[in-house]
Amino acid sequence: MIDYKGKIIVVAGPTASGKSDIALSLAKEVNGYIINGDSRQLYTDLNIGTSKPKFDSKISKGEDIKDGISHFLYDYINPKESFTLYDYQKDVNTVLNSSKGIPILVGGSGLYIDSVIFNYNLVKNSKEILNLESKTVKELQELANDFLKDMNESDRANRHRLIRAITRGGINTQRGEELENIYFVIDIDRDTLKERVRKRIDKMFKEGLLEENTSLLDKGYTYVDKGMNSIGYIEFKEYFENKISIDDVKEEIFKNTMAYIKRQRTWFRRNKNSIWVDSYNQILKESLRYIDK
Repeated sequence: MIDYKGKIIVVAGPTASGKSDIALSLAKEVNGYIINGDSRQLYTDLNIGTSKPKFDSKISKGEDIKDGISHFLYDYINPKESFTLYDYQKDVNTVLNSSKGIPILVGGSGLYIDSVIFNYNLVKNSKEILNLESKTVKELQELANDFLKDMNESDRANRHRLIRAITRGGINTQRGEELENIYFVIDIDRDTLKERVRKRIDKMFKEGLLEENTSLLDKGYTYVDKGMNSIGYIEFKEYFENKISIDDVKEEIFKNTMAYIKRQRTWFRRNKNSIWVDSYNQILKESLRYIDK
């Protein structure tokens, strides 16, 4: 659990909403530092497909610098490594209690962000895997099989309830004390996001996404590894099996990204205290007011 007693700012939102740039600008204004809230940007070697920030320098494992701002918990977990939500929460707690300034938790993985903000009481050896938000209800039911008998019919079909059961090792584990926070969600309309996702995919391929996947396979990674079993990577599996074309890969990445965006928005809307915003100026104004009160 988290034992941090200070204030924390959350900049959440769907893929391609511009969270990273907004958080970086905000950190410069409020003497802040950034903590990664994206379940895929944790991994080493997975750079282009995860849209990981390009850092200026590395201070240590799990700490990088971009534009003079410290970024924590990016690019520090081997894609083959067994890494759980419990481990992530523990690492965030360490950062919060050893860093100076205003922490800004930024990302699109609602489960990860909420495990910190709402202080999930996680079990170290719980049956937990990454990328739960990308799973179908049927897949989640299979992972939550040990707990289904204790769940009512409605909860068995509820993605959030299933994810919570899996990550907490059961259905009865409660949240801890909520951190003092202001929780922003970047609000971008679907059509704009679709256009941005198309452009992002084209940019990824120009930057070498195909070559990155080839290199990862050459290094011994496979598509069953946790880090590789995510959008931007898993779509290449059938390509390397000579079953689909590169154009098919691009379309699959687009389709899967848009489906994920829909799930992200649904997840963030569950938090009734979240502030949905469409401008950086509003975030800055609200953040300064929050810090000063």
